Amino acid sequence: MVQQQQDAYFLLDTEGGEVFRVNETAARIFELCRSGSTLEAAVDALASNLGASAPRHEIAEDVQSTVAQFLELGLCEASGVS
Repeated sequence: MVQQQQDAYFLLDTEGGEVFRVNETAARIFELCRSGSTLEAAVDALASNLGASAPRHEIAEDVQSTVAQFLELGLCEASGVS
């Protein structure tokens, strides 16, 4: 679950009881993962939001890295990020 308090974003691990502070982009990636988006769809969504401000390959690298961290922390399952 993502919660926002002013300019801060927090991911709540409802099973483990942990709270992680993340930036807005990581919060968006988390929401896309939880909704069942593929990595490619998550990259597309972020690329359209960012417009020309970031090259697509950099967005893809950031999405993959962020999702890998979420998987490592047990915040999402691999099936939701295929």
